[in-house]
This record gives sequence, structure tokens and C-alpha cells, in this order.
Amino acid sequence: MGLFSNEEMARRLENARRVMAEKNIDAIVINSVHNTLYYSGFWMVPWGRYQGVVIPREGEPAVIAPRIEFDRPHRMSILDDVRIYWDTQSPVDGIVKIIGDVLSERGIGSGVIGFEETFASFEFHSKLQSGLTEFSLTPVAYDLMYSQKIKSAEELDIMRHGGQICDIGAQACVDALGVGVSEVEMQRVMINAMEKEICKRFPEEECDGTFAWFQSGSVNTTVAHALNTNRKVEAGDILSLNVFPMIVGYYHLLERSLVIGPMSDEIKKYFEIEVEVHHSGISALKPGIRLGDIDDEFITPIYRKYGLEHARTFGTGHSFGIMHYWYGRDEIGEIRPYNDAILEPGMVLSIEPMISIEGVGGFKHADMFIVHEDGVEQLTNFDNGVIVIEP
Repeated sequence: MGLFSNEEMARRLENARRVMAEKNIDAIVINSVHNTLYYSGFWMVPWGRYQGVVIPREGEPAVIAPRIEFDRPHRMSILDDVRIYWDTQSPVDGIVKIIGDVLSERGIGSGVIGFEETFASFEFHSKLQSGLTEFSLTPVAYDLMYSQKIKSAEELDIMRHGGQICDIGAQACVDALGVGVSEVEMQRVMINAMEKEICKRFPEEECDGTFAWFQSGSVNTTVAHALNTNRKVEAGDILSLNVFPMIVGYYHLLERSLVIGPMSDEIKKYFEIEVEVHHSGISALKPGIRLGDIDDEFITPIYRKYGLEHARTFGTGHSFGIMHYWYGRDEIGEIRPYNDAILEPGMVLSIEPMISIEGVGGFKHADMFIVHEDGVEQLTNFDNGVIVIEP
């Protein structure tokens, strides 16, 4: 694997083994897409199949993949022990059998096995229990999340590239924007610009997964994750620009509301409120703050002042790492009122509050930040004020 050094991958395994020592676990079964990539360097689109890693407390880990992936596990994984199952049995039966084989070969015949409970299907959990009758299963997903929350220097380097590529995608959008272009056309402009830059910076790596959304008008912009349509941009529209460059599984984002002129007084009013809230959230990012307090003290009071608390549609932000819209959401990094986690140096988070006003549209800016001892480093640096584009 070329993206990360052997030392970085060894650090990750050592952190996982520290979890095992603390919880008296004999081995961990990694059963998620993102953590298979995180600990081995291999990942795949599941299509109903399983991949995983067995990490024993002592001894060599093994990565498991289906035969359809051919030589990718061998080429991509930093682990020497690569196990393959075929389509001659169900994927869950195939991976559970190999898990048992690996444990047996490592001399682990009984004990405690950790697994990622938040990403395990009922079928997988049931067959893991029935296939490993001499073992008890214990959840470790949140323990692994905590062990990964502080990003390494190599991870932060990747994320700095990702933030810069976000800015490139956003600028490509603004450069191509005009009355009459469709949401789908704008999506392709942004993706093309970002993928071209990713391939330029990381020519030896797979380039896949980058996505973008571009919503327009009073209806389509009210849903943050609405997919692109063939709607054409009209003068006076509120618009939503969303870019998500993916670098070998690492997720990055930049999101902006903007208006293609002229801007109505009503849109201007809500836009200015949203910018005020966004910048207040940014000011809260200091080591030692409880993540839930960012919402309670810096976001919600402003919305409440303007009578807009009801117009919120989701939380203020979240942490970053290996994730996508179908894998890897990190619950402990959510900036939401219920979260008691404390912000620490080395964490990477977004600030992205949003309001949706019926008949007017949705308003949202989103940026990424690295938290340092003495403040934050903003990774996405596109204009985050009130943005008006002349048609």
C-alpha cells in the first residue's frame, strides 16, 4: 500500500491491540468496510459480499476478501496473510469459516472475540456465534472509534490535500454557473475538476467515490442530501453547492449556499443569519469544549434569537476519517446536544449548521477544521460569507 507508511499502519494495529489489552480480548474481527481499509489498506464495494480483518492480540493479522476481487487484496493490503473465499458458499458462511481458520492457526481456540456491533447484520452476528461456539463475543466498535479519533500526521496530510481539492471543486462550480444550466450539469463539472486533481496528486492510487450535489431553488435546496435533478437554474435562485472529494476512502467536504443574482430581501435575511451562525460555530472550536456545548452555547441561541430553532434539519457537524455516505459514520464525533465527548487536539471536524425555510429554500455553509492546541486550522478556504453570483 503506497498511501501510508508501514510505521503508520503498525501504529493503527498497536492501538487496536491496546483496546484488546484493556478489555481482555483475544482477537478482534473487523467486519466493516472502513475499518478493513483502515487496518489493512484493502477495501471493496461489498455488493452483498463481506470483507474483513482478523487481528489477534498476538501474532499476524489476516485480511479476508471474496474471489471476485481477484488480486486487489494482495496488491493493496499491507498484511501478508490474505484469505479468499469463493461464491461456492454464501458470503457470510465464507467469511465466518475463514475467521475460525485464522483463529485456530494462531492457537486461539477459545476466549473473547471483539466485533463491530454497529456494522454487523443479524445474520453475521448469529453465524459468528454459531461458528465460534468456544468464544464469547463482545462489542468493540466504540472502542475502535475512540482509538482513531486523534488523526496521525500522515492522515492530516491527506486531509489537507482533500480540503484544497474541495476548494478546486467549488471554484469550478462557480466558474461554470449560469442561468439555464442544470443541477446534473453542475454536478459533473465539480466531480470532473476534483477527480482530475486527485489523479494528479495521487497518481498511483485508485480514484473512485468522489461525489457532488448541486441543488437549486426554493424546494430542492431545503433537503441537505437531495440528489441532483434536471432542474435548470433561474435568476434569483438560492443554490446549494456540495463537494465531497474521496482520497482512498478518506472523506472531505465543502458546502456553500449561494445566490445567482438578483438576491431578494427575504433570501438575504436568512442568508445573513446562516453566515452568523456558521461563524459562531467556528469560533467554538477550542480544545476542551464538550461537543454538545457547541450546539447549546454557540448555535441554538442564535437560531432561537431569530425564531428559527424549528427550522433546523440536522446537527451542527461531525468528525472525519474513512467514511462515505454508505460506510464509516463516527458517532463519537457528532456535534449534537447529546454528545459528551470532549474536543481534543488532532481531531478533525466540520461546522455545518443548516436551516430550511418553506417557500424560500435551504441555507448551509460547511467547512472542515483540524483542532490544534492553540486553535484550529481551516482546511476548506472558499468564501464562506454571503455569496452572490452575477448571472
